[in-house]
Amino acid sequence: MKVTKFVVTFFGVTQEVIGALAIVFAYVLYYNILDIRINLEIPLEHVSVYLLLLFVFGSVSILSGLFLIRERLELEGEGGS
Repeated sequence: MKVTKFVVTFFGVTQEVIGALAIVFAYVLYYNILDIRINLEIPLEHVSVYLLLLFVFGSVSILSGLFLIRERLELEGEGGS
């Protein structure tokens, strides 16, 4: 049971971090911090599409991570330890 709790927690936190990084990257891309848009050669017309995709991916990833953490807490309640 301890292994299951660890795996669920690890993947839940990892998904939340990946989702947060995707949203942060969307902001970096939009505001062109460190000239990232120029270095990646992304035209200004395509930035809105990238923002949409990154925000959707980030939000879904964060929600999935939260559900995994919630499942871990439910496992903790059932196991008694």
